[in-house]
Amino acid sequence: MNVLIVCHAGEKLGLGHLSRSLAIAHALHQELNANVHLLIQGSPIQHGDLNNFEHRYIGLEVNLLDSLNQWVSEINARVVVFDLYPQLVPENIDQLLSGLRARGCKLIAVDAMVKHRQHLDLVFIPSFLFSPPEGLIGNTPILFGWDCFLLNVKFKPSEWKIGKRVLALTGGSDATGLGQHWPTLLSEALPSDTELHWVIGPYAQAPVWPAFPKFPIVDHQSPSSLDDLMVHSHYAVTVYGVSFFELLYYGVPTIVFSPYGNKDDVELSAVAEAGVAVVARDEVEAVAKLKELMRDDTLAVALSQRARQKMSVLGGHKFAQAVAALMA
Repeated sequence: MNVLIVCHAGEKLGLGHLSRSLAIAHALHQELNANVHLLIQGSPIQHGDLNNFEHRYIGLEVNLLDSLNQWVSEINARVVVFDLYPQLVPENIDQLLSGLRARGCKLIAVDAMVKHRQHLDLVFIPSFLFSPPEGLIGNTPILFGWDCFLLNVKFKPSEWKIGKRVLALTGGSDATGLGQHWPTLLSEALPSDTELHWVIGPYAQAPVWPAFPKFPIVDHQSPSSLDDLMVHSHYAVTVYGVSFFELLYYGVPTIVFSPYGNKDDVELSAVAEAGVAVVARDEVEAVAKLKELMRDDTLAVALSQRARQKMSVLGGHKFAQAVAALMA
C-alpha cells in the first residue's frame, strides 16, 4: 500500500505538522507495512527521521496541488494524508480532493481541513477537544480524544525522579522571540543548583544569554530528536504545541503557556482542569510557577502520573487502525 503524506514545515510555520506526519508515517509502516512518502512544502531542514522515508521538499511559491497530483500518479498512491497549515490550505483544494477520490484514493485530513469533510474519508483531530465549526456538512467520521495525539516518540515513559534538570522549549521557530529575554528571566528566578537545557529550534534566532547566569545553561541547536532530552529532564517549561504533549507522554512535570494571544485559551483551560500540567498566562508567570513547582515534589509526582495515564495510548496506533478499517 503506497501512502503519500502532505504537510507544511518552515520558518513561522514551525515543525508541528512535520512531527505529526512522521508519527503517522512510522505507525503506517510498522503496523500496516505501508510504503510511505512525504511531500513537504516549506523550508528544508535536516531531520533524522526523514531518512527513513522517501520525501521531497517544495517551496511555498510552488503550486502544492500540481506537485501532489504528480507524485500521486508516480507512486500510484492509495491513501493521501493531509496535515496542512490552516492558512495555507489551497482555495481550490475541493477540486483536487474530488479528482483523487475519483481515482480511488482514500483521503484523510489531520486537523485543519475539517470544513472539507464532505470530500474526505476520515478527519483525524490530534486533540482531546473538538467543537464542530458552524455549518459543518457531510457525515465523514471525525476522530479525536486523548488517544489521538500524533507523537513521534521513541522511548517508554518512566516514574518521575527528583532532580534539578529543566528543559525549556520555545517551538521550532520561536515565533514570538522568547529567546531574546526568557533565558535571563529563568536565570534570575530559578535555584542556583538548576541545570537549564535550552533548545534552539531549526528556524529560531540565536537566544540572548544572561551576562552572569546563576547556573549552567546548555544549549541544543536543532536536535534531531527531543526524546533523549525529555526523558532526562526533571521539569519542563514550554509553549503550547506538539512537544508539550510529548512531555506529557513522558510524564515530565511541565509548565505550559501560549505566547500566541488567546488562540489556545480553550485547550489550556481543559489542560488545567485535567490536572496534567501547570498552565501559566505568559512567560513571566511561567517562570514563577516553575520556581514553585521545583519546591513541590508532591505536585510534581501527581502531574507526572496523571499525564502518563492520559497519554497511555498513542494516536499513531489509532490512526493506523482507522486506515486499516478504510482499506478493508
